[in-house]
Amino acid sequence: MTAPDQQTISVVISTYERPDACERALISVLGQTREPLEVLICDDGSGDETAERFRDWQQRCKQVRYLSTGENSGTPACTRNLGIARARGSWVAFLDDDDSWLPDKLEHQQTAITAQTADVIATNAWRSDGRAYFPGAPPLLRPARTDLLKANPLITSSVLVRRSLVRFPTARWLRGVEDYAAWLALADGNARFLVLGEPLVHYEDVSTDRLSTARFRTELAITRLAWQRALRHPRAPGNLTAALRRSAAAAYVAGGELVGVRSRRGRTV
Repeated sequence: MTAPDQQTISVVISTYERPDACERALISVLGQTREPLEVLICDDGSGDETAERFRDWQQRCKQVRYLSTGENSGTPACTRNLGIARARGSWVAFLDDDDSWLPDKLEHQQTAITAQTADVIATNAWRSDGRAYFPGAPPLLRPARTDLLKANPLITSSVLVRRSLVRFPTARWLRGVEDYAAWLALADGNARFLVLGEPLVHYEDVSTDRLSTARFRTELAITRLAWQRALRHPRAPGNLTAALRRSAAAAYVAGGELVGVRSRRGRTV
């Protein structure tokens, strides 16, 4: 059981040139029924009004701190790592700038910290169309390492994790799946996962500039990650099976992409 004074939470909001959306995300954090220790706005080198707007927030609200990578990295991993490095809480919660939290999100997770044994606590989410991200999810799910090898059960904007455990890989080829790589690394280190079935996040999944929209590129990155892990640790349970499964999935998506291209060109498939 974790003592209450060890439950301090730093919130890391990653952003890049979306100040209006980021402000909505920030307001959803400041409106929590259980306040975090601080909110770190981590900017990936925006060239618009982002810096000015959130430096103003920093002046007006003692919980808010504005940080910047200086130059755009093209990946949210760098801003998340910046937030982790500068955070003062013992736990870190992540939020993408186009998502937002329900008011009792942190309260539910802090209750889980006390009542459950876990290092990573995530939740379900509401999609843009009002459906649950994980429909029919049980109230509590404890995914094991083998479960994470099959699929990513964690929505990054819902994750609360012990700060000392997590870092995100920054390789450019992992763009869009850095979070999954981080969770797999945590699972390799025997981190304990808990997913709350109640949707406590509004997940924006209709935006045309979300990193996750490029499905084929994402599948290729996950396949490369799976094979990298299998070749590095060939005897680790499940690694080879996961790599083979991911290769099949990538091939299936590639086939669908090819059909789509031919159809758009007016060719008979």
